[in-house]
Amino acid sequence: MAGIQKAKSEETQRRVLEAAVKAVERGGFEALQIRRIAADAGYSVGSVYKHYADQDALVTAVDTVTLARIKTAMAQAVEGVSDPLEQLKALARAYLAFAQEHRNLWQTLFALKMAEGAPTPDIHVQELVDLLGFIAEPLRQLEDGLDAEALAARTRTCFAALHGLVAISLEDRFVGLTTETLDSEMMFLVERLAGR
Repeated sequence: MAGIQKAKSEETQRRVLEAAVKAVERGGFEALQIRRIAADAGYSVGSVYKHYADQDALVTAVDTVTLARIKTAMAQAVEGVSDPLEQLKALARAYLAFAQEHRNLWQTLFALKMAEGAPTPDIHVQELVDLLGFIAEPLRQLEDGLDAEALAARTRTCFAALHGLVAISLEDRFVGLTTETLDSEMMFLVERLAGR
């Protein structure tokens, strides 16, 4: 009996998360409304809250799905690429392509500011660590003398710089780049960040 209840609970959680991801894909962060997601998933509002304590928890779960998808795109991008600089370029292009093709999910990833003291779920942290690991490995090969702390800082710097370039360009900020120049300038940035 307990096994059946557990399976039903997991199915409910999966369907609610699936409905939330679809809502974000359609309408962005603003579409994450518990009542609407409950209706789309075919459950009561109480069922949603049984699995996700609040809207922040549901957003975090959606963000974890998004990070896993970005990680998959990055893994595919570097498959068969051995040169570390070319790996970084492929990763940058994969990140941009994901942001362009899944803009609502990508923007939602950076929309939530966690309440002070609220713990980030372990799975979310692990997805972030894995994602940054794709950048860290080629950087380590390019700059062999970096210790672990310096490599972690450089990895975050590279991600932040690339993300900033992508964000201001895709959000049509006046300092953003046009689609025609974004790729070449992104490659320029990657080369400079990699010390080339």
